[in-house]
Amino acid sequence: MSTERKPPPPPLPPLQRPPPTQQAGRVPPPVPPKPPTMMSVPTPFGQISRSQRSSTAMAAAADATPSPEGFMTTHAKMNLADVALALRDEQIEAKVVLYRAELATNSELDAITDRVIADLREMQGIKRSQSERPIGGAAKKDRADLEIELIQSLKEHLQRLFRPGKMGSLLERKLGEVGKRFARLFFESELHDKLRGSTHEMKKMRFSEQALYLVLSRHEPSMQRELDAFEYVGNDAQARAKEKLSDFVRDVRNAFLAKTTPELNALLKVLNDLLRTFLEHELPAAVGELAWEVVKEAQLAEKTTLGAGYKVTASAFPAFRTAFERGFLQRLVASAADEMLDRARESATPLRQETIRFVADPQIFTDVCELVCDAVHDHLYNDGFLDLPGDWRVRLSTPGE
Repeated sequence: MSTERKPPPPPLPPLQRPPPTQQAGRVPPPVPPKPPTMMSVPTPFGQISRSQRSSTAMAAAADATPSPEGFMTTHAKMNLADVALALRDEQIEAKVVLYRAELATNSELDAITDRVIADLREMQGIKRSQSERPIGGAAKKDRADLEIELIQSLKEHLQRLFRPGKMGSLLERKLGEVGKRFARLFFESELHDKLRGSTHEMKKMRFSEQALYLVLSRHEPSMQRELDAFEYVGNDAQARAKEKLSDFVRDVRNAFLAKTTPELNALLKVLNDLLRTFLEHELPAAVGELAWEVVKEAQLAEKTTLGAGYKVTASAFPAFRTAFERGFLQRLVASAADEMLDRARESATPLRQETIRFVADPQIFTDVCELVCDAVHDHLYNDGFLDLPGDWRVRLSTPGE
């Protein structure tokens, strides 16, 4: 007996996100659309050796570099933000490990420290249990309501730092530091004989001083050894010969870098203008959406002590930092990368491949992220929104950091 096969049932409709719980007299903020997920880096960074693990090498491995004509796809820009965040994570880990390695303790001091920490935790546990008791018979807020409170609180804190059309003195200082790091990165790039991030693409020499410096710097160690091999009459002749050689190499290098300064100044002006536009206009308009993303992604409602002000704990800070800096970098790269490349293409001088590679170097965005986001975390700590881990506070207070 033949049987007819029944057609498959129609697909179920997609699940809809339930609206946040509303309380009497209060309307929750509108939920913005979820941002696109960060694309994963196609080539693992672990395949790049430590000696070759420069910012541009990582960008090339992640397909996060502009085309030879100076254009970047959306995919490349998202990967560029991903590489910048990876560099930021590596720098933080290296500094924290270095700080911990420098801590010299003994067994007696460790025992005292353990007792103090235990006492503090016991006191914090008592205070937490007291603060979590229902007041006046009211039930504790559920997770959805707590998320709304955290989103609104974070938004208000960020609005005090990022004000539309006005740059605070703190951010002004950070822009100055960004310029110094940008200049150092530019000069380092110019002094290489190969294109940034490449092991085989040689630069074309633009200046006689550039070619002379590269030859001298390459052979200076062997020339110093040759000077050491001579016999000298007198005590200072050898030292003076080596000093004159070093001085000559340095003078040639400085003469070469002086000829690149006009291009550096033009790029610095572009970077400063773009960052001002981003920090004074684009980011202030997006703080509500950014606050929503951070609270959701870092799951702060599950990792927050329910004390006065709902302060984010130090243990939840790593998740908060990653979520905030990812959102910051996504917006920064989307805003600045294209504009930097557009300005480079519109330059009166012919577009150099070195310039295209340099303006899309993820280290530039990592430096901006470090300087601005460290200031944000410190601002939120001082305002009582979050606690910072002890090693983080020491790293920020270390001179030269």
